This record gives sequence, C-alpha cells and structure tokens, in this order.
Amino acid sequence: MTQGAIPPSARFNRRDLLWAASLAALGLGLYGRTLAPGLLPGDSGEFQVLAFQVGLAHTTGYPVYMLLAKLLVTLIPLRDVAYRVNLFSAAMGALTLASVYLAGRTLLWSRWAASYAALTLMVSYTFWSQAVIAEVYTPGACFVALVLAMTLWWYTTGRPWALFLAGLCGGLGLGVHASVGLMAPAMGLFLWLSRRRWPKWWWPAFMGAAAGFALYLAAFLAVDMHAPPANIFRAAYGPSRSFWGLTETDLANPWKRIWFVGTAGQWRSAAFADPGRLMPERLTQFVRGLPREFAWPALGLAVLGLVALSWRDWRLGVLFLSALVIQLGFYFNYDAWDIYVFYIPSYLLLALLAGAGLNALLQFIERWLWTRVSTLPVGVAVLMIVLSVWPMLAPYRGALREGKVPFAGEQAYPYDHHVDTLRYTAMTIASQLEPNAIVFADWYWLYPYYYAAHIELGRTDLQFVEMAPRNDRGGLASSVVEFIREEIDARPIYFTQRMQAMERAGFRLTPVLVGSVQFYRVERRSP
Repeated sequence: MTQGAIPPSARFNRRDLLWAASLAALGLGLYGRTLAPGLLPGDSGEFQVLAFQVGLAHTTGYPVYMLLAKLLVTLIPLRDVAYRVNLFSAAMGALTLASVYLAGRTLLWSRWAASYAALTLMVSYTFWSQAVIAEVYTPGACFVALVLAMTLWWYTTGRPWALFLAGLCGGLGLGVHASVGLMAPAMGLFLWLSRRRWPKWWWPAFMGAAAGFALYLAAFLAVDMHAPPANIFRAAYGPSRSFWGLTETDLANPWKRIWFVGTAGQWRSAAFADPGRLMPERLTQFVRGLPREFAWPALGLAVLGLVALSWRDWRLGVLFLSALVIQLGFYFNYDAWDIYVFYIPSYLLLALLAGAGLNALLQFIERWLWTRVSTLPVGVAVLMIVLSVWPMLAPYRGALREGKVPFAGEQAYPYDHHVDTLRYTAMTIASQLEPNAIVFADWYWLYPYYYAAHIELGRTDLQFVEMAPRNDRGGLASSVVEFIREEIDARPIYFTQRMQAMERAGFRLTPVLVGSVQFYRVERRSP
C-alpha cells in the first residue's frame, strides 16, 4: 500500500452499529432532558404550526423538513404538537451524531476518535441549542453528515450505491436547509480529484443528485399545493407582495411561488450586500465564538486533524478545507442577525477534524509507546473526551438536573422570559377575536397566534399577517394598504401596534383591548 492510501475496504460490525446507536441515544437523552417543553415564538413557532399543517414556511420553504417533521408529529403521540416538533430537532440531532461517528469510522479511525468527534459536536453550544427547539439547523446538519458519511464510504470502498445515496441525501437536503447545497462544490471537487482512483464516479453521483433534486421538487410542489391556511404566502408574502415586485398573478403561479421561496426571495438582498464590511466582522465574530463551541483541547486537535488528514491523503484535506472555506465564505457575506446558527455545518466539519486529530495522537502513542504502557491510548482518549466535553456541560449542570432549557434568555435565542406565558396569551387573544378577524402582528407573535387559533381552538377563520416581512425596508408595503381596503368592509382588522402609515393612508386606528393586550382596530375615516 502506497503512502497516504486508504485500505480498499472498511468493515463495520455490530459493535460499530451499537456504538453509533449508543451515541445517538446519549444525544437524544441530553436533548430530550433539556428540550423546550412547548410553544415558541418566531421561526420556531412557524415550524411548529406548519410542520403540523404541512405548509411552506419563510424562504427557503423547507418542504422536506415539513414532511419529515409531520411524520414524527403523526407517529409519536407525546404531549402536544409544539413539543413533538421540538422533539423532531432532538431526534435529527441524535441521528447526526451517529452519522458523524460512522463517518469517522469510515476513515478507519479508532472507535474512540470517532466517538470523540460525535461527542464534541453533541455538546457544542449552537448545535445543542438548536437541537432542543423547533428549527431546521440540526436536521440540515444531519443531511450534511449523511452526505459526508456516504461519500467517504464510497471513497473507502468504491461502492457506487454509497455515492448514489450521498447525491440523493444532498438533493433532498435542499428541502431541509440550503446549507446542504453549499457542500456541493467541495464534493464535486473531491470527486474530480478522485477520478483516477475511482474512474466511474460521475454516474452514481449524477443519478443520486438528480433523484434527490427531483424528490425535492416533488416535495416542494406537494407542500405548495397543500397550502394550509397558515402558509407563508397567506401570512406574509401575499399581503406584502409589492415589497418584492410580485403581482397577484405571480402568486397564483405555483412555479413562481416555488422560485421565489426556493431562491430565498425574502432574504436575497442580505447576501453579499457589503463584503468589505461583513467579511472581517464575521471572521472576527466566528473566531471569537469558537471557544463557546468547543473546548480548547478540541480546537487544538482540529488543527492537528487537518494537518494529519492532509498528510495521510491530500484529497481528504482538500475536501474538508474547501468545504469549510465555501461554507464560511458564503455566510461571512450573509447579513443576518442570527448568523451564528448558520455556522453549524462548519462546526460539524471541525468536530470531525478534531476526531482526526485525536486519531493521529492515538496512532502516535500506539506506535511509539504501546509496548511500554499498553493502556495509554485508551487513557489518553478518555482524558481528551473529559477535557473536551465537561467544560461545555459544566455551565448547564443546573438545567440538566432540573430538566430545563439551558439557554433561556441568552442573546439571539428564542426561549426567553415571555415563553412561559406565550401560549396563555395567544390562546386568550385567539378566543376573544371576532369571526373572520385579521390581525397584523410582528414575527415574534405571528405563529403563536396561529398555533393557538388553528391548532388549539380550531379557529381557521382567523388570519394573522406579518406587518413588515422585509427587514431592510421599514414600514408597510403598498400592497398591504390595498389588501386592507379590499377586506375592511367584510372583516374586522387589527394591528398589534400603531402604524402611522395606515393613518397616512386614510384609516383611523382605534385602541381596543383584546384580552389584556392593546390592539388597534382599523376603521375607515368618516368623509
């Protein structure tokens, strides 16, 4: 065998599968213990409603996520719908950990090193925090891990079905989170660099990706056609269509709806808006945030892992480095307030590199010190696991003991002090609104209202609309004013805050109490 070559076959046995299942169970136990117990605001509330109703969410739609989450919500009758959608994130996070372990074992790492990669990711702040709420980031990471595991299995064994499955997961993953698609350039480069080793790589890769993309489009069409009453076009994009130059004819065309949502029409202006400012700012934030994600031993092993992996097989070094550069290069140019959650695929790659670093360290010990101290490699592995996992768990010991969400109230995290009363407030308001009422609300409250009205009370006559879904423009869209003029004589209309644009458009906003919350009823001014 030439230097740097990987043995022609890798053999998993029952112990490996049991080890992977044990890591998944450990992760599910951690995330289940600290799971958000119910209804959440913002994006999480949207996913809790639309996973149950099976409808398109804000860009990029997430149709495959909706179908998978609906499956769990339907099959597992635990507590309420909101809890089950939170649990879906935990389950996908657990599956991610198993996939990370198997990716490490595919590279012929020791079980300790592969487990180390999974465990460091398990307790990484952002990955953990997103695994306990209804969100798309851990499910997206799961598809990234599956693509990596299948691609590495193909590279190790030459099995074309593994590459087919990698392409299939990549295409389907677009319907879970767009970050899966950012793996494509790095994967394409890796496959091209491996063409001499496995000359027939292109056919299974192409067929798998084509099949995955076709299923993604089919899911998009199915979810779009289902169009439940709380889907994003009714809740935001339809009334505010003029923000993006959309017409009613455009919104009646399913392909235009899919194109707008699938290509991130709502947030397109946030990409590459100001590279000169964003890139150095984001790079600084990312580097400073790394100690929150990984303990220092893990960060050091990640650097060692990249060097060791590149020395062993330079193609693997190119794969991991290019995947990191592409992921971070894009998101360093994405102007989103919660940008830190988009780095999860990069943290997954770093966790795998940390596992590669530990593997290199253990191989060095086995080669030079095995005959002297036979238990030393295992002792070093256990020590590194303790030094890398415990510092990330220690700050949240109280939450673990009490079974509470560890990250409540932290910056840019949806679980805050309002959540305890969120469901009660939303239920009170939804129960007291007149039939067929329309309420314009901010994003925080929009889908909690929908959850209370449509899922808890069965009041699908109520419509809730986001006031300003385009953050880079203030105020109301002109089409919102048109929408209100068309509906005001037939339906009661409220705003949750005073909007001067409505008064300038010739309407009167009358303060009223709905439950204990002040709303503003929209009325025509007397001539």
